[in-house]
Amino acid sequence: MQPHALARAVSRVLARRALPAFALACTLALPLAAQAAAPEAAAPAASPAEAGTLIGQVRESLRGVTLAGALVRIGGRQASTDANGQFRIDGLAPGQYTLDIDFLGYRHYSQAVSIGGERATVVNPVLSATNAVELDRVLVRGQRDAQALALNQERASTNYVNVVSADLLGTFPDNNIAESTQRMPGVSIERDQGEGRYVTVRGAPKEYTTVSLDGVPLANPDKASRGVELDTIPSDVISALEVTKALTPDMDGDAIAGNINIRTQSALDRKGPIVRASIAGGRYQLGDGKNQRAAASLGGQFGPDRQLGLLLSGSFSRQGRFTDNVENLFESIGGRYLPTEVQIKDYEGTRTRTGLTGRLDLRIDENNQVYALASLARFEDHEFRDNLIMALDRHTAASNDVTGTARATFDKELRERTYDKRINTYSLGGEHWLGDWRVDWQASRSLADKKTDPRKQYIFRSSVRPNLNYDYTNPDYPVWSIVGRADAPATGLVLPESWFGFRRFNDRFESGSESETGLRVDLRHDQDWLGEDGEIRLGLRSRQRRKSFDDERYRNGSAADFAKLGVTMSDLLCTDLGPSDNFDYFFTGRRFCRDIFARYTGPLINSPNYVRLIPDSISGDYWASEDITAGYARLDARWGKLNMVAGVRYEATRTTGKANQYDVATKAITPVGAQRDYGDVLPSVNLRYALDEDRILRASYTTGINRPNFNETAPYRLLGERASDIDGKLAQDITEGNPAAKEAYSHNFDLSYEHYLRPLGLVSVALFYKRINDPLFLSTRTVETATTRTRYTRPENGSDGSVKGVELAWQQALDFLPAPLDGLGLYANYTYADSDAKLPFGAGRTMLPGTSKHNYNLAVSYEYARFTSRLAYTYRSRFIQSFDVNDRNLNVYWDGRGSLDFSASLGLGRQWRLFTEVNNITDTIQRRFQGSRNRVLEMEGFGRSWLVGIRYEM
Repeated sequence: MQPHALARAVSRVLARRALPAFALACTLALPLAAQAAAPEAAAPAASPAEAGTLIGQVRESLRGVTLAGALVRIGGRQASTDANGQFRIDGLAPGQYTLDIDFLGYRHYSQAVSIGGERATVVNPVLSATNAVELDRVLVRGQRDAQALALNQERASTNYVNVVSADLLGTFPDNNIAESTQRMPGVSIERDQGEGRYVTVRGAPKEYTTVSLDGVPLANPDKASRGVELDTIPSDVISALEVTKALTPDMDGDAIAGNINIRTQSALDRKGPIVRASIAGGRYQLGDGKNQRAAASLGGQFGPDRQLGLLLSGSFSRQGRFTDNVENLFESIGGRYLPTEVQIKDYEGTRTRTGLTGRLDLRIDENNQVYALASLARFEDHEFRDNLIMALDRHTAASNDVTGTARATFDKELRERTYDKRINTYSLGGEHWLGDWRVDWQASRSLADKKTDPRKQYIFRSSVRPNLNYDYTNPDYPVWSIVGRADAPATGLVLPESWFGFRRFNDRFESGSESETGLRVDLRHDQDWLGEDGEIRLGLRSRQRRKSFDDERYRNGSAADFAKLGVTMSDLLCTDLGPSDNFDYFFTGRRFCRDIFARYTGPLINSPNYVRLIPDSISGDYWASEDITAGYARLDARWGKLNMVAGVRYEATRTTGKANQYDVATKAITPVGAQRDYGDVLPSVNLRYALDEDRILRASYTTGINRPNFNETAPYRLLGERASDIDGKLAQDITEGNPAAKEAYSHNFDLSYEHYLRPLGLVSVALFYKRINDPLFLSTRTVETATTRTRYTRPENGSDGSVKGVELAWQQALDFLPAPLDGLGLYANYTYADSDAKLPFGAGRTMLPGTSKHNYNLAVSYEYARFTSRLAYTYRSRFIQSFDVNDRNLNVYWDGRGSLDFSASLGLGRQWRLFTEVNNITDTIQRRFQGSRNRVLEMEGFGRSWLVGIRYEM
């Protein structure tokens, strides 16, 4: 069956809401299957006084890298290695045992072990790769070892988790963490000027996914969304990405779609010194912008027993990016859809990223380990935007959304904008064994800020307002013709510069910050009263988040002040920059010189006519706090081939907000505060049934929440002026926050089957269904009396919603093919997702924002001797971005888009590699449209990019 056909079949089942019952039935049936399975031979029972302990760390043979997710078995007991390759098994009676370790892509390991009753037995197994080829002590299996590290962690996990190691991510040509996540099943991204920024999981809104760094939730500088701007964080400073799609009780509950955990590397993860460095350079096709990148890591182990690990990693990138952009706005006027605005924009900017991570690990002894982490990430975006704006009104009676005639008003402008985003994260934690209890703790602090300074804008307006014929027969490349002006161009928009005069100078400053302080304590103890063995965990969690945003706007619209400068608009335009020629089609004449703000804004700012825009500067400001106190109980149990993780979490939340109410008519400013307290009970159960070592069946029921965005619950209020409406009623628009907005609560059902292929591969299928209560929407409603009409715009809860779908994945090293084809590898996944939600006030049903029905990745890799390469294609189908509550024919959609990328590397000796990357090979364009494809809201082109570099690793 083809993927689309399977998706449609699954969709029909899900549409009948059968998946919750199906998953629950599987959940109840698995214990019965486990009872029928023959249990493994158990170790002799041992009293607490004589029980022994086995402790170890599993590594691979060549570089001494630790192996996470290895399955460890001894005496009928089993465990899996953690992120540091460590394992610990307690309660073993003294005696002789055989230790078995299974790790995909590596040879099976077996060792005789003697367990005593007094001190812990320590073993450090070393595994060799299957069918490894050793050339000058360099193992030529880069991509395949990376796959093995990820697949083993997925196989060992009880709940549903996807993992991608940094080594595998390094084979994809990605600029930041957001772009790295798009390679994983069920994960897609939203882009800004062609570059990944926000992440969505399984078709849910971006706010439904949380992001953490080594378990620490990241603060978010975005003023309007909880979705973390992941373009801030470089992709060079991580060890692995973990996407958890089925939560366990010890995880924070505010992740309806899932959690993305960015895991950093520890110097104790491998033996010997760590020295890595790379440098690369290239070009962006548009604007001939520079493409530069560099990264370095340095670390090692110290002390008499190499128990102290220190690792420092840093990265830098600079991108000179140029973007072609054309936007159209359509509105419903008198029952017709008509174009009312056109913007033709040139974006020219420089994006600079810097990242620095330092980690210190101290293994005091086998019972005590502590670590400290500091991660600093900065993203600076300096941009110039040339823009020709055309406002259309007074359309003729025969005009429609394809052809017509209207009066045109032209503005020509330049904006210079720099914003500086930072996300800094610090944590201190430890793992300790106190008798039979394991105590984990972590204290953390995450800080984020975003400042926009400068954000200056010159606007010049045409004194000529001619009639204009428009033709949108080709919605991407419309035709405009000015009527009745001999001095106008026959076609196109290269307008006479003499038409334009000074309109206004705008100035703006934005500043937002967020901080989160966290503390958690977790206790673990073995249990044997349920199942053959298991564990009980208890924990407490405290999170304190603070957020503020300030927006200041100023304007000088005095033509007399500009006249004193002694220049005209033509004096501010430069010939040497080249004309504006978006897509080699939209020509708008000369562009502005880049130094005009430095040269000509001083007198405008120092003038009495430079005034603060009070409504805009007041209504957007807010301060908010969110205090979360949580506790959980988690029970792990095993019955032969069946593993269970079950429990419950409770999160108590207190939110406080402060903002302003502003009355446009009276100009009165009233500070307003609000507070809300609520609690959520979050039960869950995750089941893993191993049909054998390589075939895993999972089923889960979990719950999660999504708290409203801070700006949505801030008690701001903007009261518009009252004016007589067309029917004589006194009309007023009110825009406000909603402190009473509820958190969305989700019931999640997951069912998956995974078949791990030897020597290295995976075929899997996963079904998911999320039932969401109280999803939040920005809603507009009108309240009328006999004499008044008031239109309220504010966030409101809908009653219910759902997301359902299927994930398919296949990745395999094709070692079974004859040489040289045995170097081929396949990495492919496909996700079908469908969402549905009920809008507030009976306004009907709609999809959730961010849901693409089809997402897929296809990558073909090849390794031979010292050469590796990867050709990767990723595609995301259209999804809705925003809703027009008055006319859903004007809802805004992102159109589907695919991207083809290529990367390759060649080994030069023992430690050096030459590499290259090419992005957006097919030069695909990104589009938004209103309601239907023929009403293009935005068309944006980014061009291709490439770079070549060299990498060193010891």
